[in-house]
Amino acid sequence: MQKWKKLENNAAKEFKGKRNRGSGNRWYNPGDIRLDNFLIEAKQTERKSYSISKRTWDKIYEEALFSYRLPVMLLQIQDLELVVLSKEDFQKLIPIKSRDSRSR
Repeated sequence: MQKWKKLENNAAKEFKGKRNRGSGNRWYNPGDIRLDNFLIEAKQTERKSYSISKRTWDKIYEEALFSYRLPVMLLQIQDLELVVLSKEDFQKLIPIKSRDSRSR
């Protein structure tokens, strides 16, 4: 099995989501993995780095908006797995109590 496909399958299982057929290559079924509140685009590389362009993020953002979900990128760089989301969306996920106690 290809590594990117294994990443998508494992992530869908881990996050209790559904993997999109065709790895999200259809306009009416975007993204790689769907959760109730998130649309995940999964990327995998064996290189030492992975570059995210504004254009790539905008595409993922628009697809998530179209499906009423928050956009997320799941990156696997060698053996490191990262979850990337916008600062604004991250702030929405932090409990208000936690944010208030930091500002003091």
